[in-house]
Amino acid sequence: MNEGLNADSLHRTVKWLVDSGSVGSFEEAQRIAEGFSLHLHIDHADAVANQSAALAVVKLGRRAFLGGVSVSGALDSVMHGSLANEGTLGKALLASGAHLGAPNEDVPTITIGGPQERLGGFHVRLMMAGWRAGVCPIEEPEYLESSDGYVMPLAAVASAALAVSQAFSYVAGDVVAGREPIGLSLWATEAMDWTLPAVDGPALQLLPASAWLLGLGHLGQAYAWCLSLLPYPTLDAPRAHFLLQDVDAAGSSTESTSVLTSAGDKRKMKTRIVADWLERRGFSTRIVERQFDMQTRRAPGEPPLLFCGVDNPEARRLLDVVNPAFVVEAGLGSRYDDFQSTRLHTFPASRTAAQTWAGAALQSAPSITGAYASLLQDGRLDQCGVVELAGKAVGAAFVGAFTAALAVSEVLKVLHGGSPSEIMDIDMRSLPTRTVVEGPTRSASINFGYVKAAAL
Repeated sequence: MNEGLNADSLHRTVKWLVDSGSVGSFEEAQRIAEGFSLHLHIDHADAVANQSAALAVVKLGRRAFLGGVSVSGALDSVMHGSLANEGTLGKALLASGAHLGAPNEDVPTITIGGPQERLGGFHVRLMMAGWRAGVCPIEEPEYLESSDGYVMPLAAVASAALAVSQAFSYVAGDVVAGREPIGLSLWATEAMDWTLPAVDGPALQLLPASAWLLGLGHLGQAYAWCLSLLPYPTLDAPRAHFLLQDVDAAGSSTESTSVLTSAGDKRKMKTRIVADWLERRGFSTRIVERQFDMQTRRAPGEPPLLFCGVDNPEARRLLDVVNPAFVVEAGLGSRYDDFQSTRLHTFPASRTAAQTWAGAALQSAPSITGAYASLLQDGRLDQCGVVELAGKAVGAAFVGAFTAALAVSEVLKVLHGGSPSEIMDIDMRSLPTRTVVEGPTRSASINFGYVKAAAL
């Protein structure tokens, strides 16, 4: 296999360009992807939610936009210690992969702040209030009501992910991206008018005491990141415990979709990457580096709350077998035309996990055409290498982060007396077409342990 181009090293944005058929070669796709850039301007940065959102835009944006993310604005704001140790927001953003730069009308711009004059073709601002998260054109008047200024931490993540998604759609050729307000309530995901205070949730009082994270790639790392952003007690008080299960090591392309992986983590086990990241923030972890199979059982004292991020039906069918109290499972689209879509399940539900995936078939062999066929014809890769390359999923970190915000919010809903959704089908490019089915399970019947949240 050619070491310069293989399934392990292929950046997922390059993969998207090739699979869309808009380019004739991997080299052309790489050149175009390196021209994708993003700008973040911060007007108001004192609030912890604004700082969380800024970090999220950079972390998610730089993984999809190979030209990088430039930042400007209130970069000297003192950084909240719960988010980063760099002292100022600017230093924290640079440490997360941003670079300094002035706004440019030719570069898609995301602003954290109020309405203002449009800079260029794509210019949006974040909308955050309580559990409600959205994006709107920069000049849109403020109408997202909030009585006390409270923002649930995952609303900041969801808003940032939606903004990056809209910017990506824009550079992909969707000229209307960012021209209309979009959003949802993480408390009442089914509510189409997400801006109303009536669909908001309560301020966080309780948080999960522990969680089992199964699969630590794209989704699993996003779960861990979102959980770590919740207002757990200070480092001097008991924090959450995480059971981390995965059998894979990070590759060169892992960073392009996995929010906790850096370029220096190649060949490092994903369990160790996530454990290191969580432990530096005061959480305790236990590592499991074996397959999730029919022999897997939850032992006494292990987390009864399970987040599933594996991408195969065989493992998903077994989610009931390990006897968890509550499961949140999510799957992402893998093709160039559906990679911004997500389907989420919770269990217990009206059907078991085995019934839900009873008819799930194995993925068929990919078609070897276009740029893939050229690799084979030119002798750059053999048949095995081309098939492996073509079979890799298209993905983007902003999709995983958005999905994780939804998933963790389902757990928070249960802790605060809300009913979990049994199924969600959501496409980030078309939020109004989402389908949400409320499940039969009521929060009073679910017990997976909690700790009291710290005040924000």
